[in-house]
Amino acid sequence: MIYAFLLLFAGGMVLGGAWSFYRSRKPWWAVAGMALAGLACVAVSIWRLQSG
Repeated sequence: MIYAFLLLFAGGMVLGGAWSFYRSRKPWWAVAGMALAGLACVAVSIWRLQSG
């Protein structure tokens, strides 16, 4: 359960980093990679929270 909340926190931080990369005009592949990593962390954390 703690791991799921840590993943949720990490996913939110990575998504924030992706937004920062987007705003500072970094390469599109860097923004896409960070966004995918952040969404994967959030998805896994939600799945772990729902499965108990």
